[in-house]
Amino acid sequence: MKKEKEYLIKLCGDFLNSENNPLDESIDYSMLFELSNAHNLSAVLFCVIKNSPNKEIIDKEIYKRFEDDFYNAVFRYSLQGSIAQELSAIFEENEIRHIFFKGIQLREYYPVSQSRVMGDVDVLINPDSREKAKELLTKNGYKLVNSNGPVWDYSKNGVAIEVHTKIISGKVGNSNAEEYFLDAMQHAEFENFRGKLDNNYHFAYLLTHIAHHFWFYGAGIKLVLDLAAFMKAERIDLDAVLNTMNEIGLEEFSKVILSVCNKWFGVGEDYGCDTGTTEEFLASFGAFGNLNRNKSAVVERKELEEGKKTSRFMTKLRLLFPPYSKLKNIPYISFIEGKPYLTPLAWAYRINYNLKHRRAFIKKATGGVGSDETKRLAQKELFYFEEIGLL
Repeated sequence: MKKEKEYLIKLCGDFLNSENNPLDESIDYSMLFELSNAHNLSAVLFCVIKNSPNKEIIDKEIYKRFEDDFYNAVFRYSLQGSIAQELSAIFEENEIRHIFFKGIQLREYYPVSQSRVMGDVDVLINPDSREKAKELLTKNGYKLVNSNGPVWDYSKNGVAIEVHTKIISGKVGNSNAEEYFLDAMQHAEFENFRGKLDNNYHFAYLLTHIAHHFWFYGAGIKLVLDLAAFMKAERIDLDAVLNTMNEIGLEEFSKVILSVCNKWFGVGEDYGCDTGTTEEFLASFGAFGNLNRNKSAVVERKELEEGKKTSRFMTKLRLLFPPYSKLKNIPYISFIEGKPYLTPLAWAYRINYNLKHRRAFIKKATGGVGSDETKRLAQKELFYFEEIGLL
């Protein structure tokens, strides 16, 4: 692992433990900024850097980039918090049970809450409250961006809100995660109509969420820092959590992730796992596989999972015209669920949607399909995922 990656992890540990150490003069801080920014951790690093006794070793322009990211995070924290409060007030007043989870809760466990950036506000409601929530939110100035599938997307004042009726949707490796987490509302304590997930249950969900991102394009350092911050702030029964993960089918994977968390941040347990490849995977591809990721290899790895032989022509053909069983799980096409006869229409809709909204992503995901290097990486990743219990 390159020293800038290792140093990013070290500074995250310093942040978590409120340590104030001199900065390493051998580090390329321009590279460190780019890496931390890709992991959505530049605001976290600024909290450490600004208190370092030798912070003047960082070029002023680079220092300002860290500083700007921090103050942008502070602004977003305030804006997202205001929207969450307003959202909760609307739901409380209209007797809609709801639970905030992921970043909106986790950031309060960080030593500097404002530094934990998040893309959207996640809230869970019962499926039978969805139409009522839609009516209330749109009446109160929230724009409905997407209304297909178990997650409906809204926005207001530049804040994205995801209103969930399930906290896990779709496949997570070879686990039964979606089915296991269907009754999330039953695992919360409520005060009036606002609830908080049981700590062990929420922690098990976070491990599953990491597995979900692993199986797609990647999970970064921040998601492991979330686990560490959670364990430092709240009591987590890891034995109970691992029993849950065993039921789901992700116990082996969870032990690897928890061992990484212990090695990096000194929190939790070391289960004696070989973590070298996983540490590199977590550190190399940014927050969610947005950095230096061969997305074509991910496409081909999923083909291999299903026992299919990959080829440039057949892989692209299957991507272009997926079967009904896959189409119905795509949020913006879920309108065809129970209507397989609409599959040709869904193909046309999906092609048009991707050309309009995901052209650059599709190009990256298919550009290397069929090459020898892509096949090699796909096979290597398949073996790795099998080794860590994800497949």
